[in-house]
Amino acid sequence: MEHGLTAIAAAGLTAVLVAVGLRPVLRRLPEPAEGDGKIPYRDLPTPWFVLTCALSALVAQLVAWTLLPLAVQPLWTVLALIGVPLAAIDGRTTWLPLRLTRAAWLLMALALAGSWLLGLESADLLRTMAGAAVAGALYLVVWAVTRGGFGFGDVRFAPLLGAATASSSAALLIWALTLGTALGALHGGTRLLLGRQGGFPYAPSMLAGSYLAVLLLHLVAHPP
Repeated sequence: MEHGLTAIAAAGLTAVLVAVGLRPVLRRLPEPAEGDGKIPYRDLPTPWFVLTCALSALVAQLVAWTLLPLAVQPLWTVLALIGVPLAAIDGRTTWLPLRLTRAAWLLMALALAGSWLLGLESADLLRTMAGAAVAGALYLVVWAVTRGGFGFGDVRFAPLLGAATASSSAALLIWALTLGTALGALHGGTRLLLGRQGGFPYAPSMLAGSYLAVLLLHLVAHPP
């Protein structure tokens, strides 16, 4: 019961922080030099957009706090607090703002220190850092092979997912990358079938794959 209340409180607080902070953050983000024609960041925080981000962060936190150990929660909180808005921004603009991504990297590093204080062991810390490196390197290779087939912002986004998922286990990292890639391929394939050309947002699929991996491994370990 106490754990459930803690999960609800953490999720609620994260949702409030997203709802309150999203508008001023977006209004201060610089526009990319190559972003002619994109929706300006300052025009994004409509009531519907803010509500969607806040509710998505709420659900993300509930999944993480309910199914994952306490020691990894700082990392997953960063993912919900900034990763969710980043994916939503990408979903609306097909751009991942560099300044906000860098802020997420910094907070993820601080979160790693917080997880260590909460009991994350040395082997887990090393796996977390390795997961960030592996995820970033994998997307960098794909980006290079496809000659920029998707935005470089996705390469920067990947280490956030790698760190959070690898903090729990290597299996979660692998499944997160696999499911994220599968969702992205499904999205791209659907666009092709509908005759839609041009780039499309990939970060939402990457992020959704991480949380689906958490749910999948939980179901495997605790079948109904």
